[in-house]
Amino acid sequence: MTAQQHPAPHTPLRVLLRRASGRDRNPLCRPVDRARSRLALALPLVLAGLLALSAAVSVLVFRVETRAERETARHRHAVVATTAGPASSDDFRPGSTRAHAPARWTWPAGPGAGEIEVTAGTPAGTEVPIHLDDAGVPADGPRDGAALLADAGAFGVGTAICLASLAFLGHTVRRGALDRRAERSWDPAWARVEPLWTQRR
Repeated sequence: MTAQQHPAPHTPLRVLLRRASGRDRNPLCRPVDRARSRLALALPLVLAGLLALSAAVSVLVFRVETRAERETARHRHAVVATTAGPASSDDFRPGSTRAHAPARWTWPAGPGAGEIEVTAGTPAGTEVPIHLDDAGVPADGPRDGAALLADAGAFGVGTAICLASLAFLGHTVRRGALDRRAERSWDPAWARVEPLWTQRR
């Protein structure tokens, strides 16, 4: 007599719950079957918890980066620079628009000069808005909220993918171990149960 060794993939939720709680009175339901039911029920709960954790990480990253950008903004000064020469590209890849040009500017601490980043092909005499740090050196300006939100979201998604991958890996390893255990114990278990079924018949 051939018996099904593994629970069907479409096992109803009520059956999984009954089996996991030990209330399944089927004599063929073994401890390993209850363990597999608990494993099947645990996976979506773990994934939901990891999703919530990833969302919390995203919120935390957004708040930390927002505070950092606010601090950066305190040390950035927006001025308008005027290019004093043609732009020269520092990236020779096809389609690149990055270039630098000499420029002059005036800010509260006095006049300044240096190289600034511009679009390739920018002619001399072009006004370009830039940011200076407290020392009057060109620097990156603070990022806006959309950029911070995108960074935090990307970090959260990456965290979710990594944690979910670990969860699925753990589930696969545990399920494989339970399947091997079930295969080893099937013959002795059936030898104990088969006489009971034969007697009922």
